[in-house]
Amino acid sequence: MCGIWAYLGQGASLMVSKMAPWLIHRGQEGFSYVCIHNGTLLRVSDPTPLESSLCIGHARYSTSGPYGVELQPVILGDLALVFNGTVANYKELKIRLREMGINVNSNYDALVLAYYLRNLLSRLSIDDAVNEVFKTIKGGYSILALWGNSLIAIRDPWGLRPLVMGINNGGVAFASETSALEALGIKWVEVKPGNALVLSSGGERLLNGPRVRRMYCALEYIYFQRPDSVFNGISIYNARRRLGLALAKKETYEIDEVSPIPETARTAAQAYANAIGRPLNELIVKNRFMGRGFIRPPKDRNIELYSVIKEGVVGKSVALIDDSIIRGDTLRRIIPKVKAAGAKAIHVRVASPPVRYPCFMGMDFPSRRELIAHGKSISEVKATLGLDSLMYLTVDELKEAIGTVELCTACFTGEYPFNVDISELEGDFTGDR
Repeated sequence: MCGIWAYLGQGASLMVSKMAPWLIHRGQEGFSYVCIHNGTLLRVSDPTPLESSLCIGHARYSTSGPYGVELQPVILGDLALVFNGTVANYKELKIRLREMGINVNSNYDALVLAYYLRNLLSRLSIDDAVNEVFKTIKGGYSILALWGNSLIAIRDPWGLRPLVMGINNGGVAFASETSALEALGIKWVEVKPGNALVLSSGGERLLNGPRVRRMYCALEYIYFQRPDSVFNGISIYNARRRLGLALAKKETYEIDEVSPIPETARTAAQAYANAIGRPLNELIVKNRFMGRGFIRPPKDRNIELYSVIKEGVVGKSVALIDDSIIRGDTLRRIIPKVKAAGAKAIHVRVASPPVRYPCFMGMDFPSRRELIAHGKSISEVKATLGLDSLMYLTVDELKEAIGTVELCTACFTGEYPFNVDISELEGDFTGDR
């Protein structure tokens, strides 16, 4: 998962710099930009001094390739590309390229995608190249590419990864989330799944890709997006409130205090607390200057991010609300601190089902062995974490709360949007990490 954004129009360099802070939650390993400046693709870390009418930006969250070193945009000659997601069949694309005499000695899917797209654009019209992307690439992806004087925007046909477009004073903006445009006063529309737009000084045209079953990423609603964003026409804030209400309907224990696991679970926790008639207090305090824990590279995941307010938990039956439990790293650090602070009982409530399968569409958990719930019952996860009780939502409860059945729930069920060999893809995405 990454954040991507672009602006075509006067003052593009300033506009992309203004959009960046609204997408940092999607990628913490680095920012970078490419702008067309004096007819040349120029990579910069700060675009504001440049005069440019076309720039793209990227916030890196690694899902393939080495952590922290492979920053986008990728520049290959006259092509610059940023993308959000994961190309599940990048090895197949490498074989296709090799057959055409192009060897890509990397397992970084963004680099493979850039070589592949550049090859298509060099041989075909833009329209035919985009159609070939739709036909041959499996995975979740939103792509922004500079080619010549054109900006190409592509969203995968399943709708797994988000992409929005807005118009501002004659300019055109793209971003991974609606909030990045809303905050700047830009009216937006979501790019429909399986659609591509080609924009240049000569105008704009829309390309329609294949029609497949929509499968919007459930974790975008649960965890990844800002609460002030909209995805697939559904307010993230409202979806998370309904997730919290769904948890409250299932509550059977006596709860004294409710606390969210910061930050993403806060909205669900508030709804849960209101529904069971108990106070919501911030009893787990996060160091907000250190970013999001889940999307950190492995070497940074042992950093202490949380402390506990002892006065709020001592002698209390505490419900801790989390958006999801994937590796279990956060709770493994928090639970001993809550116990040491004197809590009478610890009840964890999770606003999603157990994550038991890897993701190959844009999240960085590509193997079953790193998932705390894989191969375990809920009672076994409870025992592993040392809890008094543990409650998840079911997949059906999740769909009802979010408000759509058009969800990708592969990480909960193992049912992917396309045919995959899990063992093979685990090797493809963990071999050099």
